[in-house]
Amino acid sequence: MIVLVLGLLVVAALLAALLWRARDQAAPGAGTASLADRAAAPAAVPAPAGSGQADPAQRLQAGLHALALATAGVPAAAAHDSGLGEAVVATLEQQDWSARHLPRRPQLLPQLIQTVNDSDASARAMAAIIGQDAVLTGNLLRIANSPVYRLQARPVDSLQRAVTLVGTDGIRQIISAVLVQPVMQLHCLAFPQFGTVIWEHALLASRAAADHARLVTHEDAFAAQWLGLTQGLGATLVMRHLLDAASQPGQALPSPALAAALLEAWTLPVASRIAAAWELPAAVHEALLGDGDQARAGLSASLRFARAAAAASLLCRHGRIGQAQALALLEQLDGTPPHALQWIWRRLHGRGVETLEADEPAAS
Repeated sequence: MIVLVLGLLVVAALLAALLWRARDQAAPGAGTASLADRAAAPAAVPAPAGSGQADPAQRLQAGLHALALATAGVPAAAAHDSGLGEAVVATLEQQDWSARHLPRRPQLLPQLIQTVNDSDASARAMAAIIGQDAVLTGNLLRIANSPVYRLQARPVDSLQRAVTLVGTDGIRQIISAVLVQPVMQLHCLAFPQFGTVIWEHALLASRAAADHARLVTHEDAFAAQWLGLTQGLGATLVMRHLLDAASQPGQALPSPALAAALLEAWTLPVASRIAAAWELPAAVHEALLGDGDQARAGLSASLRFARAAAAASLLCRHGRIGQAQALALLEQLDGTPPHALQWIWRRLHGRGVETLEADEPAAS
């Protein structure tokens, strides 16, 4: 852990200088930049965990990255990170991303969004969308039988029963997760835990964001839920670009420090590109690009809290921090009243997490 933090300090400085230069080059016309243009120039890499400048959200995010980027053996050295980092950033800065650069939009997503926007649509109507695909139906029932949603000893063996047990909001959350899950699958030999940890974090963040939007910011819970899922997609796509660059001739495996720096800098800007390409509600990609004061209000505030809370829950589940420490860090975040924090934490941390790797949810 100490080696990773020291590596982060070195790579963060190199990558921050690179990103600052790229941002200066993109400065002309910034006042009229489109959503895609704004996504192409993220802020400089924030201070890593352990530095005096890191706020609680950054510390929790750094801890999440350390968990996700754990290696099976000796981590790759940072000696070749500068050139590799430059190659990845150059790719991410491209303005003309084609469809092949972005994950394919789930075929049934437009129908789900249309149904959600219809005030007369029922949970059964939403479940009928998934019923068109046998694989998605099986995934929905698997998640519905997890400790998150299963309320009775009797298994949930049909879409109709799932709808009856979890209701409209519950079925909406399950369907969204089911649609995103196949797109997020990533097998990463350099960092074997990455795919599973990032999926778990996205699923937890989507729940926390929806609860926070309902209870604290009074924003659209469906949009908030997609914020949590989309930021996970952004992290997955950043890692894919890093792995692609590392596979080129003359490149070495990336160090955990470089991977963490790229994830910190680019996850949300890339997620915003995905949200725009998938035609998610405009509020989703606007919130993903929120910074400064914008990040402390509305959906951006729900996203910031949800990412931190999901990271805290995972770090507790994996024994990296205690629950008291996790809550103490979350209490330092602005804008979430103590009673709301406690309620969301109980709903979030008192439940298992569906993973991509196994049928059984992770122990809570």
